[in-house]
Amino acid sequence: MTETRAAFEAGALVPGRARLKMSKRVKSIIIPTTISIWRIGSSDRTVCAADGGLTIGHREQDMGGRVLLSGAMAVLLALADAARADTGVDYADALRLARSSAGTVNGARLDLQAKQLQAEALRRIDGPDVRLSGFMGRVSTTLSVDTGAIAQLANPVLDSLPPLPALNLPDIPPAISVDRVFDVRSLGLSSVWPLYTGGRLDAVKQIAAGRADEAGASVKSAQDALATQLAERYFAVQLAREASRLRRDAADVAREHQRMARRMEDSGLIAKVERLKADVAVDNALREAAKADSDLEIAQLALRRLLDTPEAVMPTTPLFVHEQTPGSLASFIDAAMALNASWKQIASKKKQADGALQLQGRAFSPSVIGIANYNLNRGSSSRANWLVGVSVSVPLVERIDRAKMISAARIEQQRVDTAAEQAGRDIPTLAESQWRSMEDARLRYLSMASAIALAEETLRLAQVAFRHGQATSADVADASLNHTKSALERAQAAYDYVIALAKLLGTAGEPDRLVVLSRTATHTVDFKKE
Repeated sequence: MTETRAAFEAGALVPGRARLKMSKRVKSIIIPTTISIWRIGSSDRTVCAADGGLTIGHREQDMGGRVLLSGAMAVLLALADAARADTGVDYADALRLARSSAGTVNGARLDLQAKQLQAEALRRIDGPDVRLSGFMGRVSTTLSVDTGAIAQLANPVLDSLPPLPALNLPDIPPAISVDRVFDVRSLGLSSVWPLYTGGRLDAVKQIAAGRADEAGASVKSAQDALATQLAERYFAVQLAREASRLRRDAADVAREHQRMARRMEDSGLIAKVERLKADVAVDNALREAAKADSDLEIAQLALRRLLDTPEAVMPTTPLFVHEQTPGSLASFIDAAMALNASWKQIASKKKQADGALQLQGRAFSPSVIGIANYNLNRGSSSRANWLVGVSVSVPLVERIDRAKMISAARIEQQRVDTAAEQAGRDIPTLAESQWRSMEDARLRYLSMASAIALAEETLRLAQVAFRHGQATSADVADASLNHTKSALERAQAAYDYVIALAKLLGTAGEPDRLVVLSRTATHTVDFKKE
């Protein structure tokens, strides 16, 4: 928009009018909220300025004599890209964005929610329950009455009676059977209350709580790992930007030297071979600059994929280094021994192992269960209206070898204790290694100030000496290469410092502290305005 306004003020753009027609001939794209349309000089090219960008096209007369903008050449998307670049993302915002979009963290959070719900579901496992039970069906049964004893007594008596005319009394059968089919209905309330289980239900609740704690530790571990990964990719973009800038600066220096060499060759002050060496230096510098730009694109792509954003992300937090160490070795070790995510995982494993041992160790304990039933079928007086009782059961022989299960639970306890002992040795070692790597990078960065100053002065003297015929193109190229190399090494030292610090804070369980430390740094690798 600035260039378009300048062209308008210079007279290159003449205000005009145009009207768009919704037809297939209109091939230009106009971003809404058009401000005005200019005609470039006396040509048929028009420029349409809008709030969101510009549209360039040709002016045509259709059959009806109306003016159309067709055959669009380009939409200046660079304006939108520049606007996005101006609204960069600092490390704190990038960390929040990464945690909200990372699949590992979100998956760990979902697992935590599931485990917490399971633990909450078991809180009343040792309380009573109430159930409504009912039954309705059709029953077929045979009713049989043993009449053998009656037959033995009555049949002789009947036989001794004189026969009666027209009356034939049958003998009494030994048994009488009747088939009956009838409907059955039942409805009632029942309740079961575990009164004593030997602590087995408490063990089940402890195991569920341990699993929830383990899921919470997994969330913390995933967040810490993500913070370290974000720091690597975020500041890799900053390192790649600095490398790209330095390589472009080196290419500019090489081109300037090439122009000087050509003028001096034309004046007969240097031989052709010196100018050819300058050409080679330019080609090498351009090749390195192209490679640096490619590395920057790869770094930006990796960061964009991590943050899951549709457009490229422009980091605004620069590489930084502290003049003094951000913390002593002992302070970081103490923090790691207290806040490292591994300790939460070990504690949750220990809780589960203790619960498993309690569950298996009380397997042969008696169970006392209260039972209650209330019969809602009041139609038959022979049925009881309610029932209350206590059931006691003691396992004597089971299909599972409980002794081996108890031994397995004890071995699991020993395994957790062994892991805790190993973590007690590994975590301080890891923290010390990362702290020393951080200090090495910090001191390396601070000690390179003199090397940068020397490289700059050497390059300046080589350029002056070449203009006076006292140095060759190779001397200038070597000085420029050494200056770029020194600046890159210093930027690499700053990157190594930030990454070592991020890893150390992750080990100490304080990854968010990197945000604060990035704002209190005494040295930053700032980028020159492009």
